[in-house]
Amino acid sequence: MNCVLNLLKVSRYFNSEVVSNNVSKQNLILLLTCSLFLGMLQPVTSQTIFENENSMFGTSGYIRTGTGRSVGGGTQAHFQMPGAQNKYSLGNQADTYGELEFDYIYYLNTAKDKSIDAVWMTSYYEAFGSETQMDFDKTAQLYIRGKNLLGKGETLWIGKRYYDRKAIHLLDRQWMNPAQTGWGFGVEDLLTNKTNEDIKIGVWSFKDEDVVSYINNNTSQLNAFTLDTRWVNVPVNNTLKLNLAVNYSYRLKNETLEYNAKQGFGAFAWLDYEKDHITNTTAVLFRQGATVPKHHWTGMSEKENPNNNNTVLNNINSSYSLEINNNFLYDDFENFAINGILLAVIRDFGTNPYIYNGINDVTYLSGKGNMLYWLTAGARGMYYLSDYFKLSLEVSHEYIKNEQVGVAGNLNRISFTPEISLSKGFYSRPVIRPLIAYAFWSDDLKGNIGNVPNNAPFGNNTDGFTYGLQFEIWW
Repeated sequence: MNCVLNLLKVSRYFNSEVVSNNVSKQNLILLLTCSLFLGMLQPVTSQTIFENENSMFGTSGYIRTGTGRSVGGGTQAHFQMPGAQNKYSLGNQADTYGELEFDYIYYLNTAKDKSIDAVWMTSYYEAFGSETQMDFDKTAQLYIRGKNLLGKGETLWIGKRYYDRKAIHLLDRQWMNPAQTGWGFGVEDLLTNKTNEDIKIGVWSFKDEDVVSYINNNTSQLNAFTLDTRWVNVPVNNTLKLNLAVNYSYRLKNETLEYNAKQGFGAFAWLDYEKDHITNTTAVLFRQGATVPKHHWTGMSEKENPNNNNTVLNNINSSYSLEINNNFLYDDFENFAINGILLAVIRDFGTNPYIYNGINDVTYLSGKGNMLYWLTAGARGMYYLSDYFKLSLEVSHEYIKNEQVGVAGNLNRISFTPEISLSKGFYSRPVIRPLIAYAFWSDDLKGNIGNVPNNAPFGNNTDGFTYGLQFEIWW
């Protein structure tokens, strides 16, 4: 636990290139490296601070940080398609991100099968090259959970939580995340059997603050609600499980903004396969109207004018998105591992983008359309040299046609790292990664890739090379 706290103290200094006259970011990375390998002799797991017959208090968390540069000078660029919801992760995370969670459990009987839990988590984020302080979310999660209070094995909860999120690690992307940033309540563990099959229900409220109306330029807050119901881990056979979910979202009318009420629904199905050293998930996801979120880190509905100006990009009544993805992992924990993904996204924004000048007076943007198509295939291979050293290579290809921006083209990436870790395994943490990455993209995408974060230098190029050092840990 002391080692984890030391790592958190060190990580807060990564905000600036020089934190004092004598301490640079590079020196702090060396300090972080020493803390990792001198302070830990085994892989880190969740930490129990104290436990007795009546209660338990512990902590868990995540840290990703480091330093990087772009060849030719400037902030380390990350390479992401215009309009794509995220990007490939290895050598492409030009940021610092962390989570620190505390969990308290109070047992209501000696068998410890009835309990009341309290969970609080804070998170922080900062892009490389930023001169501002880290962006802290003091209540990324804050909820109370009651287990088996009615004696039927059920779990009741209320508050703000990361609710059964589904993700593709290679893209660092949540493909199902209806609850994040919302406050709500729900029930889980409604089925009691020897499998993990379950029915769960959750309801959340969301708010989008400081929305500027494209109709009258007034500023106000949009409020929305989402209902999520799931039937999960339904056995198909010994290796395959079916999962089904439906969502309903409703955005309230706002008279100050002159925004009408909006609604939408989502329908989702995914298959989880697991046998020996292989896991695979195949998912089909459909969202319509107010169920289409602002981005994959929130369940809040997208609004008509995402940029808070008089340019309208979405017609919530007719917008929809369809996604099909597949996530495959083979890991023998002895010789090698490989993770491969396929993803296709079709999104209809419901309207061609236009400038709102008044009732019956709109100006459609020339040459722009209402559709987005994003296709990608990528893989990361990992070869274990020993328990402590492994070689990782990630390659990816993406195609996008974004009619709202008026661009179409391809992005190709390759990244490599000789990782230092404390055990074998694709998801083994902590790790230190000396990284190099190279990307090249179509001429039509020039100016839309390689110029973020913070004015990264490849905005006028069609290729870019970056290098850096990354530290990552979860416990």
